[in-house]
Amino acid sequence: MIIPLETVSHQTFIPFIDQVFTVSISQFVSQLQLKSVQLLGHKHPDASRDPFSLTFRGPTELSLAQGIYQFYCEGLGEMEFFITQIAAGSRDSEFEAVFT
Repeated sequence: MIIPLETVSHQTFIPFIDQVFTVSISQFVSQLQLKSVQLLGHKHPDASRDPFSLTFRGPTELSLAQGIYQFYCEGLGEMEFFITQIAAGSRDSEFEAVFT
């Protein structure tokens, strides 16, 4: 069962920093490590949660188009969210998911 995104907050992900998330990409699977959970400021009066971002680190050769991907983490479960590649370095690639 996929976890509904409206039920998660930054606190949901804090215990999973440095944990591996499996991401399904078309016909193959890769692994990304959750590197940080960051609050992005004050929530809008009509919002149900504070905005936050997740930063993931992956293999150097991994290049993903921005879009919605399916993630799984042991102890957390399965969810889908939108990620954007924010860096491609000589040691790793970085990806970000923003929740408003």
